[in-house]
Amino acid sequence: MKKFVLVSAFALVGCSHVTLTPKVAMELPFAPELVEEMQRVVARTPAGLEVGDVEGKSPRRVYFTALYHQYLSLSNHLGVESNLNSCPQFHHDKIETDSAVLQRFSVFTSGVATASKDFFPELAFTKKFSLKDHQEEMHAEIATLCEEGVSDNYFKFDNLITHYASKKSFHSRPDSMKSVLKIPVFANYYLLKMLRPAHSITVIHPEEQKVISMTQTHWFERYVSEAHRMRSNLIKNRMVQR
Repeated sequence: MKKFVLVSAFALVGCSHVTLTPKVAMELPFAPELVEEMQRVVARTPAGLEVGDVEGKSPRRVYFTALYHQYLSLSNHLGVESNLNSCPQFHHDKIETDSAVLQRFSVFTSGVATASKDFFPELAFTKKFSLKDHQEEMHAEIATLCEEGVSDNYFKFDNLITHYASKKSFHSRPDSMKSVLKIPVFANYYLLKMLRPAHSITVIHPEEQKVISMTQTHWFERYVSEAHRMRSNLIKNRMVQR
């Protein structure tokens, strides 16, 4: 296999498997100032687990399990039944994930003030590229992972672990949010967490927690939690309408 290099915010191509080309480039909105604040907070916090201290599954299995759980969660929200019957490369992980309890979501499609849109990532989806289109792209990647064990997006995740997880400079730049959101397990974590009701925001799937630990993106986790709190306040104060 060719050596993969992290280029232009993890935009990787190559290898023998089929490259999945998105219908459109999905850009989820976020608040850069809040990202910067959370990065400063985490930088002042004593270090937690290092990448090598994360026990259990390999990065490949963690990526698949997290992505598959996110796929099932979104499919459940859309009322779409998963038709993934077998997964040779991750058979045990699939069976284990199939038994997990799925959360419900609350989606806003309009009635959000411009100043508040950074906290409503679902507004990134339109008729041109809907949540259903996104779910179908997730299905296509999972099918590739099940057959081949890897995908282009997995290599982005692996390169983040290998080349950037231990770099303080990466974790102190607000632009790093754009980079991690190009990796589906991060984009889905952000999107689906923001759609959850307030009482369930603290519930984190074990493999999603490992995604954070392996990449040392604790600032990302903090950002999502704080952004969700701010979103909840906007909804509570009736600053948005369904």
